[in-house]
Amino acid sequence: MPSYRRHVALTVWPLTALFVLELLRMWPALRGARAFAAASPVTWLSLSACTVLVFSFIAAYARGWSNFDANAGAGPYESMGCARLQKFAGWLGWAFVFAHLLLQWFMTVRVGPVALSHYELLRGLISRPLALGFYVLGLGSLGLFLSQGLAASFRAWGFAEKPETSRWLEVGCTLVTAVMMLMAVNVLSHFVTGRAYWSSSPAASGQTTADSERESP
Repeated sequence: MPSYRRHVALTVWPLTALFVLELLRMWPALRGARAFAAASPVTWLSLSACTVLVFSFIAAYARGWSNFDANAGAGPYESMGCARLQKFAGWLGWAFVFAHLLLQWFMTVRVGPVALSHYELLRGLISRPLALGFYVLGLGSLGLFLSQGLAASFRAWGFAEKPETSRWLEVGCTLVTAVMMLMAVNVLSHFVTGRAYWSSSPAASGQTTADSERESP
């Protein structure tokens, strides 16, 4: 399906790349505030560049769907219902990304480009029920979007054209997405409770609690 390669390149890849990069940026938080600050330095320049990138990707997403011809069929998706669901999940995902970006601006304006202070603000904000519910909804929409989007990307490049192969492709993409979502939930749980289900450091759970206590006013 060569004609759909541009579509998936504009709609699937940018959001997938941003999600993976942000997950990698947030993962060091599991080892404590100092590890998060060392791995995720905050500057006005990087935040401005990220803002320009997000708006450019949102424009690309809109363009990718405007060029999608629904009359020609479902294209790289399993059905037109899946295509419509993918579009809706994508817009929810971008709303989540935009809100997360606004949160970064709010924290930077409030306390300056200080990663340690951002860590503490995130601990306080995400633990609130409304914010937590929004993050869970955002991650759910991203999970649905990535699962279908990754499979659509492979189909657009000519993989899994047979029905049986396509089913295995769906299973594989779902499993890959599930792993990424579990990693994201792991980071989210840390900011909510101060602990995580697993981390790259055996002593991370105790260390993050101790760091938080020392850095709290």
